[in-house]
Formats: sequence, structure tokens, C-alpha cells
Amino acid sequence: MSEGGTITLKTFQDGQEVILEVADTGTGMRYEVLKRAMEPFFTTKEERGTGMGLAMVYGSLQRHEGELEVESEVGKGTTFRFRIPVQTEVQNIAETLEVEPFPSGLRFLVVDDEQRVRDMVGEFLRRQGSAVETAANGREALEKFHQSEFDLVITDRGMPEMNGDALAEAIKGESPNMPIIMLTGFGEMMTSNNEKPAGVDVILGKPVTPAALRQAVTVLRAEYAARD
Repeated sequence: MSEGGTITLKTFQDGQEVILEVADTGTGMRYEVLKRAMEPFFTTKEERGTGMGLAMVYGSLQRHEGELEVESEVGKGTTFRFRIPVQTEVQNIAETLEVEPFPSGLRFLVVDDEQRVRDMVGEFLRRQGSAVETAANGREALEKFHQSEFDLVITDRGMPEMNGDALAEAIKGESPNMPIIMLTGFGEMMTSNNEKPAGVDVILGKPVTPAALRQAVTVLRAEYAARD
């Protein structure tokens, strides 16, 4: 808020939902701006904005089966209300039972320019009994791909030196039977737009849940095994 004001955060539970409310006393939004606020790349900040902040938050909320409510009045401020359903123990058990067992002994190449993401995904895969190599960009990943054998590649999209699109296309050009998962913050937007880069088999959005990653790996392995 360039002209000053107050931001208030509230959290509370409403039945089977957890609510996070963020309210400000800023300038507010006109109706024309409000109805486009969740659109990717829409911004009122010109060169200072990317137009991806709210779009990515909204996409992440949808992956958790949540809802976003926005109230705004010009000259008075804006309130964002995030509604996230409470996960009960019974629901978690049911979800676990529906997921196929994770294939053991696989060799993964995990590619992401964020160390935190590489560590998180790598740790999960190692706990499933898999071997993991990591790379910080597409160029480094392609070098490691040439030096070792892998069963599956998991790559980010936006990376320096060589992005995920170029990496997937290069790997599939050399190894057509190599399964490739793209794990990206643009996952929700790409899926809704039916956008899938050449060479990519499955697109997952960040943050990814263990269940979603496990299911993607299991389904991909089964699909490629059926082709042989």
C-alpha cells in the first residue's frame, strides 16, 4: 500500500473449513480489476508486476480443494478469504489405500533451480527406496543424463541456462521411452490451458503432495511397461 494503511490477518475454523482472512485498508479494487485479479499475467503494476502472484496462490489453493473469496471497495480496502477443508484421519487413510504401492529400486533424475525443492523431492523418493541424482538446471541435468542410467526424470520448467521444455525435448529425442514429469508452479495454469511441452508426459503443480507424486510415477511406469 503505497499510501499507507493497515493489514489484518485472522485465522479461525468454520465447521469443516479452516479460514485465513487477509484484509487491508488500502485503495481497494474497481470491479473491472477485481474480476480479472486471478488471471495469470494480469497486473496493474506495469513493469513492477508479473501478474502471477494471485494466480499461483489460487492454483495452490485449488490443489488443496480450497476456495478463495474476495471483497473489495474502492477507497476502503480489500479482504481475501481463503477457505481450506479440514482433512480428517479417515479421509487420509482412504486416500492412502487408493494409491498404488510405489515402485522400488527406481533411479530418478530430479531437476530444479531451487535447492529446497530438490531436497524435498529427493528425500521423498529416497524414502521409497529409489536412487536420486539432482541437477540445478537443464544443462547440468543433460550432462548427468548422459553419464548415468535413469528410469524417470522430474524437472521444473523455468530454470536458467536450459529450461524444462528444452530439457524434456532433448531427452525424449535421445530416449523416446524415458518418462518425464514436469513439476512446476505453473502446473495449474498449464493443465487448464491444455498446455504440455514436447517430451513431457505428466504435469504436476507446486506444491506437490506425496500422493500426487506417487500416483504420477506409478501410472507412468505402468503405461511405459505396457508399451514394451
